Amino acid sequence: MTVPSSRFSRLSAGLRVGTDFFERARALAAGSAPPAGIVDAIADLAHPGIDVERVHPHVRRFLERTGELDLHILSTWSAWARPLWRLARPLFDAMGQLVLPLHEATIRTRLLALDASRDGRPGARGVVREYADTGRPMQVFSYAVHEARDGRYMGAAIPLPLGNLAGLLRLEGIGQDAAGRLAVRLTSRAPSGGIWFATKILAMPLPLRETLSLWPPGMEGAPRDLDPRAVDGCVLVGRHEQRLLGALVVRHDYWFYERARTGP
Repeated sequence: MTVPSSRFSRLSAGLRVGTDFFERARALAAGSAPPAGIVDAIADLAHPGIDVERVHPHVRRFLERTGELDLHILSTWSAWARPLWRLARPLFDAMGQLVLPLHEATIRTRLLALDASRDGRPGARGVVREYADTGRPMQVFSYAVHEARDGRYMGAAIPLPLGNLAGLLRLEGIGQDAAGRLAVRLTSRAPSGGIWFATKILAMPLPLRETLSLWPPGMEGAPRDLDPRAVDGCVLVGRHEQRLLGALVVRHDYWFYERARTGP
């Protein structure tokens, strides 16, 4: 057990989270415009192990202008995890948090500027992901950048009753195109990374690991079954794996595409 520091959010929830969590928690930064992305600039995630200026523009766009992209998800649950998730999912749906798809879904994302004194981390921003067909919540997060011994990490906090599920993920290169532009992954399997349950008093490390890998369409090294042609207008594909004690729980395949604009 460790005492929470500025790397962990102070946010926690009651029995209901929901898409209006940040408003009800009075965590919004009054008068501030919503941020464009989960980071302001790719340089915010710099560390000695990666030249962030070489990150592919499509990946950079996802990080810096997250709200411009809609998301199509195809989830594949492990044989042992799927029946457990079928039983647990209605409880998470009632709570309005971590309502991960059983199979397939289209997701909309919106961002909110947060009050750092409420979240506890400078530059924190809220991210609300909703099912496009119903408007119901899938995930409610807050994000901030943490400066660790070995560089900067993306800090994600998922408000839950009594505390939050906190992950520290480092940006790493996983391949490049002919022009030297990088595909990347965000991974908790890094020297200062990991996943914790954090409260205002303590933070407990959990035997969970996750990795989100991102490739621009057509880049060599991307999984062959992540065909960008499966979703019209796809500008980025991804694979998100979540593991418990080393065993795969679920794999989410992602297709990010341009949000349709309406009106004049």
